[in-house]
Amino acid sequence: MYKRQSITFSWSTFKEPHTDHVLPNDRVASDGEVWLARSDVKQPLRCVHKSYSKTGFHYVTIQGLKPNTQYRFECRSFGKKAEPGLWFTNIFDEPEVTGVITTLAQPTGKYIQTVAVANDIHIGKSGDSINSTPWSEIMVSSMLAEVKRRNIARIYVNGDLCDHGKLEEAKTLRRIMDTFGGYQKDYFLVRGNHDGYDMKGYDRKPASTFDPIHAVFPNHKLQTTWSTLDKKLRVVGIDGSHPGKDGGELTEANYRSIEKILLSDPQRPTLVLSHFPVTEEAARTNVGQRPFIYNKKDSMRLQRLFQKAPGVFFMAAGHTHRAHRDAADLPGGPQFAQFCASTPFPGGFTLMDIYEGGYTVTFHRAPTAQALQQVALNRYKEALGFYGEYTISRMQDRCFTVKRDMSALS
Repeated sequence: MYKRQSITFSWSTFKEPHTDHVLPNDRVASDGEVWLARSDVKQPLRCVHKSYSKTGFHYVTIQGLKPNTQYRFECRSFGKKAEPGLWFTNIFDEPEVTGVITTLAQPTGKYIQTVAVANDIHIGKSGDSINSTPWSEIMVSSMLAEVKRRNIARIYVNGDLCDHGKLEEAKTLRRIMDTFGGYQKDYFLVRGNHDGYDMKGYDRKPASTFDPIHAVFPNHKLQTTWSTLDKKLRVVGIDGSHPGKDGGELTEANYRSIEKILLSDPQRPTLVLSHFPVTEEAARTNVGQRPFIYNKKDSMRLQRLFQKAPGVFFMAAGHTHRAHRDAADLPGGPQFAQFCASTPFPGGFTLMDIYEGGYTVTFHRAPTAQALQQVALNRYKEALGFYGEYTISRMQDRCFTVKRDMSALS
């Protein structure tokens, strides 16, 4: 028996045609329609959704679709078909160009659980807000509300919890996250490079520094790795951050603690979270290159360690703000991927749905009207408007299925 799937469509209506890489003209209220039909059935598109948006932002989810099935579609406003704007959505075989999309293949066996991962929430990030609430708080609150609405009891936040690592930011982070649930019960945190930026004096001898993250979250001392069981799934959070550095590195004591955790039960299905990517492909393809990921030594010894703990099936990273699947440097290791940012564009979270025969990975935007307006506003402030091109990536990097025996979690 398969689990019905969904497809989410989003588009905007503008007052006039615009170039996507400059600040766009005003969005206007409009109707919104989604037209859909299976590709293997000779029938015209039919309207499966109608709505009206006062903001000009349209975010529509069509439920009850069959897995691994091709559908033809059109999104319409004012009787006109929506056209792709980003370069990445204009690639010849992307759904926005072809008007054809295939739902994900569902892994075999029964459904086991869903894991929610966010990253790069950047509490305290500067930038224009659509109202009096700081924009990072709008995005994170909207994301947490959506995760709760889906009845997901836990969330893992994989680095860049704050923007400058200041005490006020850490306190705000605690206040917002506590609305979701309990610290290290319902939400778990991994530090990123931005979470040590205010630790002045870290490299002085003797070090005379104050760690705001540790002060507010007592179990998050710098360079500390944690492990928790999410039902039978082991989740490991690795802090590879070093104040003043953009890339990741591990102290010897931290690496030994990771080794001890993984080798204590090497066959247990394990999801590893660390803010920094580790692979050569990640080094070559991100704009910061090798200095923006783990250093070569730690990249390789982590991957060698994963080979000794074959239960590690996935390592998720953030940091680059983009969706990207990365090839492993060594044979027989886990899947590696970078996940889209939660506060900056595209603004959302990633879900991993686990079945006995594998898992799916899907990115979801924070769908509230406020969040959609906010992330659209700030996206044009970065990289001369080209920021969205880099971060949205391709559909195959945002949503995919992996076949693997996960029955030990059943």
